[in-house]
Amino acid sequence: MVDNFRNSIIADKAQAMINGSVSGENGVTLTEVPFLAQVNIRGNADDKKFVAGVKKVTGLKVPTDPNTYVTKGDLTVFWLGPNEWQLVGAVDAQADLIAKLREALDGLHVAIIDVSGNRTALDLSGAQARNVMKKSCRLDMDPQSFSVGQAVQTRVEKAPVLLQMLNDQPTYRMFVRPSFAEYLVDWLLDAMGEYHHSS
Repeated sequence: MVDNFRNSIIADKAQAMINGSVSGENGVTLTEVPFLAQVNIRGNADDKKFVAGVKKVTGLKVPTDPNTYVTKGDLTVFWLGPNEWQLVGAVDAQADLIAKLREALDGLHVAIIDVSGNRTALDLSGAQARNVMKKSCRLDMDPQSFSVGQAVQTRVEKAPVLLQMLNDQPTYRMFVRPSFAEYLVDWLLDAMGEYHHSS
């Protein structure tokens, strides 16, 4: 059940993100997506029983191409390594997800860990989002190099993140650890500043 009274780790930045966002055709917005279910899975992608078990629970086949993800409904499966994936689902869905995974993968050599508290998510979106990211990350942000269906573990300025290209708007979703979340918000708001002042 969702606890409507809890606060995110960067709740005190909510107004700053509203004030720093820019609407319109030249816009860019920054929002937090807190409390998403996040489950880390380790297993063998060559094991048909493992692949079938994950698919039974999620409806998705674990991706095997590096730096990719697959999505169905509220669930996304990220490739983190040759034998490691991260499942991200709806708010507070982790207990049900873990229970179903453990049942489906019972008897297999796997690890299933709730990491929901390890990261919050920030969405940067709008016409100028790509330009903000170009100032903030060393990755090539051009659409032909980083597109929907891709995700990579990288740094945005000094903050380690799991960076997902969410849609073509574009929207970039950054999963960031609590210790870096406030820093990352401040950095992105500063990088967005020129569009705020020119709107």
